[in-house]
Amino acid sequence: MTAAKGKRLTIPFLVGVIALLAGALSGIYWLRPPDFRLATLPPGPALADFHLLDYDGRAHSLADYRGRVLVIFFGYVHCPDVCPAELFKLAQVMKRLGSASDRVQVLFITLDPERDTPALLKSYVTAFDPHFIGLTGTVSQIDKVAAGFYVAHAKVPVGNDYGIDHSAATYILDARGNRRLLGELSTRIDDFAHDLEILAR
Repeated sequence: MTAAKGKRLTIPFLVGVIALLAGALSGIYWLRPPDFRLATLPPGPALADFHLLDYDGRAHSLADYRGRVLVIFFGYVHCPDVCPAELFKLAQVMKRLGSASDRVQVLFITLDPERDTPALLKSYVTAFDPHFIGLTGTVSQIDKVAAGFYVAHAKVPVGNDYGIDHSAATYILDARGNRRLLGELSTRIDDFAHDLEILAR
């Protein structure tokens, strides 16, 4: 009688422990999937959809890219170093991906809509890769989208002109539109390609 009673207590207990372990492991996988090399973003609120224009005047939104991996970088055409370096790196990443690049889209969102005209944005972005898309909008629209990605940016005087100080992370969204990975200026081409290939599957 005592042994039978012990079994009745043990089985539910084991089921509960297994459920707790499964939940904990799934949380650990989300926070730090073992296969990813880039910084992994924790679960957060859904991104608010944006509506911006490309250099040909066509409207784009996040919803347009469901089913594809999105790589988003914020910058500006007159950026002297960080922006061209990062776009060049991303162009090399796309080459490294081969056929998997068909399921990845790079978006460059200008932080300087006043100077980055559609024609200038097109010639700049497509010089790195003809499949890259540059997006622009009003100052308030750009500020709202940047805030949604926690991108800091501000005008700074440079002689008789100005530059823009801005954070320089590369944001990667999976095919469902969830923020997943964060690239940095120090992130290597191989690591970008490795993680994007996993998401592109």
